[in-house]
Amino acid sequence: MLNRKRRHALSASLSVALVIAMAVPAFADETSQDLRNQQQDLQNQQAAVEAEQADTSAKLDDIKSNINDLEAKKNDLLGQIDSLDAQLVTTIASINTINSQISEKEKDLEQTAADLQKARENADTEYEAMKARIQYLYEKGGETGWPALLLSQGADNSDVLSDVLDKADFTGDMYKYDRQCLEEYANDIQTVSDLQTQQQQEEAALVEMKNEQESQEANLQTLKEQAQASSEDAQSQINQAEELASQYTDLINQQNAKISELSAAAAAKGQEADQKAAEEQAAAEEAQRQAEAQAAAEAAAQAEAAAAQASTETTTSGSSSSADTGYTGSDSSSDTTYTDSSSGTSYTDTSASSSASGSSSSGSTASSSSSSSATGAAIAAYACQFVGNPYVWGGTSLTNGCDCSGFVQSVYAHFGISLSRTTYTQANEGVAVSYSDMQPGDVINYGFHTAIYIGNNQIVHAADSSLGIIIQSNPAFQPIVTIRRFV
Repeated sequence: MLNRKRRHALSASLSVALVIAMAVPAFADETSQDLRNQQQDLQNQQAAVEAEQADTSAKLDDIKSNINDLEAKKNDLLGQIDSLDAQLVTTIASINTINSQISEKEKDLEQTAADLQKARENADTEYEAMKARIQYLYEKGGETGWPALLLSQGADNSDVLSDVLDKADFTGDMYKYDRQCLEEYANDIQTVSDLQTQQQQEEAALVEMKNEQESQEANLQTLKEQAQASSEDAQSQINQAEELASQYTDLINQQNAKISELSAAAAAKGQEADQKAAEEQAAAEEAQRQAEAQAAAEAAAQAEAAAAQASTETTTSGSSSSADTGYTGSDSSSDTTYTDSSSGTSYTDTSASSSASGSSSSGSTASSSSSSSATGAAIAAYACQFVGNPYVWGGTSLTNGCDCSGFVQSVYAHFGISLSRTTYTQANEGVAVSYSDMQPGDVINYGFHTAIYIGNNQIVHAADSSLGIIIQSNPAFQPIVTIRRFV
């Protein structure tokens, strides 16, 4: 932040300088040279303030450049925050999806566990039943029981034999059935067990994926918080820089006021010195005239005395003639002629009829004009050469990529015209013109965007990352904030 003591000291020094300049006493016996010296002192003070103003202006330019850099940094951080937000949304959505899948997998595992338990219970039940049947068969028949039953009924009893053989076949079928059931139950148990293992593995994989997504979410959240903190810090620096720029602007305004006052005081003192010099010249001429008149009177008196003496020394026979004594003199420095005659003494100052003419000026008026090859049509034509090139936010390259304000800045820079870097600062540069007076080469500012008018109700501008640099109809496609002219 600007050192307020330094600012107050500078303002005080400017005020003291002005007070000293305005308080220069005007004594009655001051000469024109004294006034010239006072004028020079005022001019020296003005030059000193102008030097201080140049230094302040340079500092203000540095602050504005710093503000532009900070704005670019903040915008970049805001872009990063937006990107991180988008990634967070995607990550959170993935976590929610994985959680749903885990919930479904847990339900599947519960069902599989129930199926496995039921299969094992069925197998155990069938196994117990098979054991009971085997026990019964061995106790009531079996391989030795059926022959004994046959012998006990007699060899000629064909019905008994047939019944025995049927029972023997049934017993064999029962053995096969029991073995087949046991194998099927064992296969069912193995199948359900394998499914349970698979589901457990899938659940573990889902949990691992969830952990990774949650870790990524935490990392993204940390990066976002860091970017937000950096953005807030950049905004704080921008606020401080803008306050500093405002103070420098106020100081420059004060310096301009002091410069104007000192300039006016020096001009007034110069006029006073000119008037005093004229008065001094008139007084000198009057003194010279009076001295010449006195010298002429003294010469006439001497001539009259000499004539009287000559008259008393000359005698005649009853008549006397007047003697004429003449004296003529001239003063080349004043062009004045003096004459003496016998009838009296008189003189004529012929310099009174002389005239002088001339002109003087305490200053001169200079006019200057500058010419340039830059015309609105030339600027428009040059800008159209880059149609089709890419849009790059924050860029200033007409070929490799630029944003809207960078495009306008670089096009004008080609013609030696310096514009600031951002849209909102360009809106305050150049000369404002109306929409009806708009000409090719004029810059149309939309507040958040800027373009160059090329005539025929068309503009050329760096639109966005998807379109790049394009020519577009209808300059008023967005509300226009201002139209600026630079040539």
